[in-house]
Amino acid sequence: MKCPSCGSNNITGADECESCRQDLASLDGVVAKTKMEKVLMSDPISKLAPRPPMVISKTASVLEAVEQMNTARRGSLLVLDSGILEGIVTERDVVLKALGTKKDLKDIPVSAIMTANPESLSSDDSVAYAVNRMSIGGYRHIPILKDGKPTGMISIRDVMRYLSKLFP
Repeated sequence: MKCPSCGSNNITGADECESCRQDLASLDGVVAKTKMEKVLMSDPISKLAPRPPMVISKTASVLEAVEQMNTARRGSLLVLDSGILEGIVTERDVVLKALGTKKDLKDIPVSAIMTANPESLSSDDSVAYAVNRMSIGGYRHIPILKDGKPTGMISIRDVMRYLSKLFP
């Protein structure tokens, strides 16, 4: 298989490129044919300019989470415990898991509605891989980790902004 990142030939079925270490397992036999496909498959997530993650404690209330998201105009927060990613809470979680409970949002802990152990990516993963994960998982936000610590967050809006630059 030819690596979409560096063009090196690899053994069919290889999980990563022997030359540049680009993940090949996620490509499932897909070979970039157009310049656009090559860009999507080779550009790393770092090209999306991930924003620093906003964080909240799992013991914080849902009301605090909503206020923090509204103030920052963000749709998600990472839930950390001692700097380690434990979950993600999104505006969708608030609507689907908290609003219909007839409980006061200040009495519901974030841990009750967060998605525990969310899928995460590395800033070296390709944009195409991120889009694939978001599509398959139905995610609108994915944390970016380095050495197990959150360093950024990408959203579908970041992907759309990136794609709009490719299609002027």
